[in-house]
Amino acid sequence: MKWFAVTIVIVLLLTGCELFTPRDSEPPIDVLDPYAWVPPTSPEIVLQNLANAFPAHKLNYHLDVLGNSDETGTSFTFFPDQGVASSQPGVFDNWGYVEEENFITKLFEALNQEGLLRLEWEIEQLSPIDDRYEIITDYHLTLSYGESETPLPEQLKGQATLTLIQNVDLLYEISIWQDLKSDSLPCWSDLKILVQ
Repeated sequence: MKWFAVTIVIVLLLTGCELFTPRDSEPPIDVLDPYAWVPPTSPEIVLQNLANAFPAHKLNYHLDVLGNSDETGTSFTFFPDQGVASSQPGVFDNWGYVEEENFITKLFEALNQEGLLRLEWEIEQLSPIDDRYEIITDYHLTLSYGESETPLPEQLKGQATLTLIQNVDLLYEISIWQDLKSDSLPCWSDLKILVQ
């Protein structure tokens, strides 16, 4: 009889504290931020993070998908459009991570955070090659600037050939970016010359 009474008391206590009642679900962490950083576990997410850098106004989204690793020995290299490079000899010699960091920092300082900032990608080809991926993609970049002494282009178009590798954390990063002007509009190479 004693055990029966103890069992009833325990059951009443457990049902009263809602131990077995499921809790309300919580929304995903970044559901309110459509431009949140996503770990680049696939080549497409690298492009997504690059695109999100502009409306989110976070230059580290751009920098964090570029190769800059002493552990793997892979570092970012930018190869400009040949026509742009020939008009500005020496500017793009050894354009690596440090030069890209200086460029993107100056660019973001010139941007108007309230204006339209958008980078769109249209993938033409996504190819696995040995231990890396190659992406050929058209891009269209729309920018808005604050007060600037040098007029900078608001629309850019071109084609990028990106070579992506996985770092030691198995996240993809860009080791090589080859730029190609594909329109009468300026391309990334033109913007780099104007911003430096």
